[in-house]
Amino acid sequence: MTDPLRTIKIAYVTDRSFLEPTLVSIWSLLRHLNGPAELHFWGDGLNAADWTNVRKIVSDSPQVALHCMDISSGYLEGAYGPQGYISAATMGRLYIPSKIDGYVLYIDGDTLVTGDVAPLFRLDLGKAYAGVVRDYTVAHWLADRKGRTRARDDRLTEIRQMMDAVPAGDYFNAGVMLLNCNALRDEPHMLQRMMDVVAASACTHGDQDHLNALFRGNVVQLDLGWNASWGRIRKHRAHLACSRTSAVGAMPCGTRIMHYHGPEKPWRQSGRDFWSSRGRATVTYLLALRRFLRKHPDLRPR
Repeated sequence: MTDPLRTIKIAYVTDRSFLEPTLVSIWSLLRHLNGPAELHFWGDGLNAADWTNVRKIVSDSPQVALHCMDISSGYLEGAYGPQGYISAATMGRLYIPSKIDGYVLYIDGDTLVTGDVAPLFRLDLGKAYAGVVRDYTVAHWLADRKGRTRARDDRLTEIRQMMDAVPAGDYFNAGVMLLNCNALRDEPHMLQRMMDVVAASACTHGDQDHLNALFRGNVVQLDLGWNASWGRIRKHRAHLACSRTSAVGAMPCGTRIMHYHGPEKPWRQSGRDFWSSRGRATVTYLLALRRFLRKHPDLRPR
């Protein structure tokens, strides 16, 4: 079901180590955004020059109202990244519903926005906590019987326990979420549990596991194009079909947000392998990065 377009609110959360990739993502978002919007940028450990760079990227989009917040003090106490490539700053997104009302689209910094996200704000989530996209890796594991390993089986067992009565195939990737902040605010106990960064840090995959356990059974599954894992939408659909999980999601679209999740990042690669979906996704990022660096040569991702 769709409604009239709501106020477009988009949120990013990062620290200094991931600032430049996040700015590339914001630049790509603004290039495709039609109409007014709010951009909420939260930073951990950023200095004055960093905040200036944030404002510089957004300054070319006068229709976008920038709201900055420093989360260096008081928000992340006891939080830590559960994996080497995941920083504690990612836990900052757990505070979004307590600070912003309405619908908020959270986007990770290791993304490239390739289309206008505004249509997503016509979606009616009802009482669901969020609009999400099923996780590619879990879908792959559930479909790939030949590639089974002890570590993979243990992780799938953990996910099944976490999801309880909800199918493991509905486990979502938390790198892109349309949060229904009012629905969460209507349940203060849930809101408090969501903001428990210590509990989230103790999970194998941090706040992604934490959110899946809290939100299970009360999310709307979006079309895969809203969180396209390294551009592998076709493979993702095939994996879901193989494990008899629905490959159909709300708000059908082509690729709107390409997500380069995991320890490998496209800005650290020079791959030109057009024969693989990951290779093509890397090239897509590098071409966009080249355009970004023409205007902002001092903001190359590390």
